[in-house]
Amino acid sequence: MAGQHLIEADARAAKESVLVGDRVHQPGIGFPAATAQRHLLIVRIDLAAGGDLARRRLLVQEGLARLCGLFARIADGTVTMDVPGDHGLVTRALTHWQFTATVAFGPGFFEGLAIPVEKRPRRIRPMPSAEALGDRAPYSMGQTDMLVQLGATDDFINRFVLENALGADDDGKPLDIMHALAGWATVADAHAGFQRVDGRNLQGFLDGTSNPRRLSPLFDRLVWTTFDDEPLALVNGSYLVFQKIVHDLDQWRVIDLDEQQEWVGRTRGTGLLLGTLSEEDDDALFAAMHSADDKTRTAARARWQALIDAQSDPEARLYDRVPANGDIPNRCPAWSHVRKVNPRNEDHNPAIPERLIFRRGYPFIEPGPDGRARSGLLFVCFQRDVATGFEAIKRDFAGARNFPVPGARPFTPRERDIRHWGGRFSVAELHALTADQRAALGLGNPDDFADALANAADPRAQETGPEGLAGPSENGISPTGESLAIVALGGGYYFVPPIPDKDLARIGQQFF
Repeated sequence: MAGQHLIEADARAAKESVLVGDRVHQPGIGFPAATAQRHLLIVRIDLAAGGDLARRRLLVQEGLARLCGLFARIADGTVTMDVPGDHGLVTRALTHWQFTATVAFGPGFFEGLAIPVEKRPRRIRPMPSAEALGDRAPYSMGQTDMLVQLGATDDFINRFVLENALGADDDGKPLDIMHALAGWATVADAHAGFQRVDGRNLQGFLDGTSNPRRLSPLFDRLVWTTFDDEPLALVNGSYLVFQKIVHDLDQWRVIDLDEQQEWVGRTRGTGLLLGTLSEEDDDALFAAMHSADDKTRTAARARWQALIDAQSDPEARLYDRVPANGDIPNRCPAWSHVRKVNPRNEDHNPAIPERLIFRRGYPFIEPGPDGRARSGLLFVCFQRDVATGFEAIKRDFAGARNFPVPGARPFTPRERDIRHWGGRFSVAELHALTADQRAALGLGNPDDFADALANAADPRAQETGPEGLAGPSENGISPTGESLAIVALGGGYYFVPPIPDKDLARIGQQFF
C-alpha cells in the first residue's frame, strides 16, 4: 500500500512538473529546467533501410506509437522502478527523477519515408559541413534520421529507459527504447552529459549566464514556430541543433588566467563581465562570497547576485564604447567569446542584427580514441529558425575571423592595448614606434624589426579570429605551440514537433 501511495504521488508530481500548464510543447526544452535534470543522454537514431516504401511507412508509424507511448506512460507515472528504501524496496515512478524525453526528427526521416512536402517542417535540412560553419576540422559525426533527448536527475534513469532487461510489460508494451525501436530503427550512437552543481563548465567558468529566460516572452519568440513559419500541425514546434564539442583541457590549463579571461570575456572567479569591477574588487568580492563569516558571505552574495542579474538579459546593450547608464567599460575585447556569440547590437550597429538561441548544454567526460579521457560539451540549442539562430551565430559571429573588427568597426583603444601586450601590431603601428619602444619590444635589431613588419603585413594578424582564438595570442596559437583544441565533432539539425491533441503518445503522427 505504501508503494502504491508513492506511485500516485510521483504520478501527480509528473503531471505538475511536465505537462500541466504546457500540453502543447514537448518537455525537455522550456521545462523542466536543466538544473532540475542534472543528466542528459542524447540518443541518435536511424531508420531501417530497404523494403517496400508503404510497408516501411507503416512500420515507422506503428513504431513511433510504441516509442512515444512509452514516454507517455512514463509521464503518467505508470512506469516504475523498485529502489532500496529505509525499510526494504520502494516502488517509484520514473517521474520521481524528473525524467523527460524530447523526440526530434532529422531531414533523412522525411526524405526516407517520402513524407509529403506539405506535412514536413519547412526549414529542415542537414547540418552543413565544418567548413561551411566556420569550424577548422572536418566533422566525424554526421546527420541522423532522429534524435531523442533524455533528461533526469540521475544518469541511471536515462540509461534504464534506453535499455533494460524488462523488455515489455504484461500488455506487451515496450519498457525501453531499444525494444520500442525493434524492427523499424536502430540506435546510431548515444552521448551522456551532466550538469555541474556550481554552474561552471569544464574550463572553470560560469556558463549560460545570459541564456534567454525559460518561458519568458523572449524565450517564446525565439524558440517556438508560428503560423508564419510552419503548417498548422507543426506550430509550437522548435528546431534542435546538436553538436558534440571536444575541449583540450591540457592546452587550456597552460594558458595564463588573464589570457583565459580575455578569451572568455568574464572573470573566472565571479563570472562577471570583464570591466564590471576592477581586478582587485572582483577578487575581493569572490573571496567575500566564500568567507567563513556569515554576514560577510551573505552581503557579498547579495551584491554579486544584483550584478549578475543585471547582465543576464541577453538583449541588454552592455558594450558601448563610452560607458553610460551602467554599461560595462570596454574590457571585453572584440575576440572574447561572450562578444563573439552575442555582440548585443555592438555599438548600435544595424549591420549586426540580433541573433539569439536557447541553449541546454551539458559537459561530458568519456574515454577517448587514444586511451585518454576526452571531455567537452554536448551543445544543444533550440530556435524557430536555424538559419537566423545557431547557424548565423556559429558562422557569421563566432566563426568569422574579422567579426566585428576590422569588418564592422576598428579596434578600440583598450583592444589595441591588449593586442600590443600580446605582440600584435599593425604595420602602421610598428612604423610609429620610437627607437626606444622598438628596443623595449625586442625589435631593436633591423632584422627582427623586418620580421615583425612581415608578420604584421599578414592579413591574419589583423583578424579577431574564430571563437576569439586570435586575440592577444599570436594568430590563435597557444603557448604550447599548438592550436588551442576546441574542436566540434559534428552533429545534426532536427525538428521537434508539438504534442498532437495534448497526447505524448501521438508525437510524430502528424507527419503521416
